[in-house]
Amino acid sequence: MALVLQPLFIGGLGLLFGLAALAWAYVLAKRIGKLRYRLANLERQASARGQEGLGLTQELSQLKAELAQLRFSQGSQSAAVLPAVSPTVPPNTFPAPLQAVPRPEPPIPAPAAAEPGIDSLIAAINRGDKVAIREASPAELNITRASEDAIQMGRSLPTGLEVVSGGGSYLHVQLGGEDWLLPTERTLEGFRTHQPAKGIFLFRPHAAASAQVVQAARLETEGDQWRVSELGEIHYPG
Repeated sequence: MALVLQPLFIGGLGLLFGLAALAWAYVLAKRIGKLRYRLANLERQASARGQEGLGLTQELSQLKAELAQLRFSQGSQSAAVLPAVSPTVPPNTFPAPLQAVPRPEPPIPAPAAAEPGIDSLIAAINRGDKVAIREASPAELNITRASEDAIQMGRSLPTGLEVVSGGGSYLHVQLGGEDWLLPTERTLEGFRTHQPAKGIFLFRPHAAASAQVVQAARLETEGDQWRVSELGEIHYPG
């Protein structure tokens, strides 16, 4: 209770000082006005009397000095007027307003690893990068017996392939919504000296030290097997 009354008392005291200062300023202003009016009359009388107005001139000087003193007192009084004292609230008297606690931002998920494109896989096969090839999760394929017979008999048919558990000559990968066929490292090395007409790749001589895959072949499903829908391209030394 005492802490609440103390600011009110200080505020009331400041108000009393302010009212007293205003009253004193009013008295000074009124007195200054009377002196100025009297001075104006005496100056007119002194001007009219000429030499006979010496006594009035002395009185004028005294009044001017008094007026200057009153103006000085008025200025000092105005400077001494105390500003209104705003009551201060002691610390911890009233509870501080509740502040909104910022909600934590949800964690930003790490971007998913970008799927390698077919060009990246072709480059990995050309340089023999077994790790990159294994990460593409390829399936091993071989040409079907029916396609082998058709090739030997010179019939022009889309080459069919089937999945084998191991030891396949070709790799099937799905990238970008497409099915691609690539040679294994062993098969690609054999293309350096022998370019078999299997209906999978076009072979073109090139100034290179080893065989290189330029374009993967495209696959499409045929029942539980696959067949080549678009030939790939291989460059061989020549």
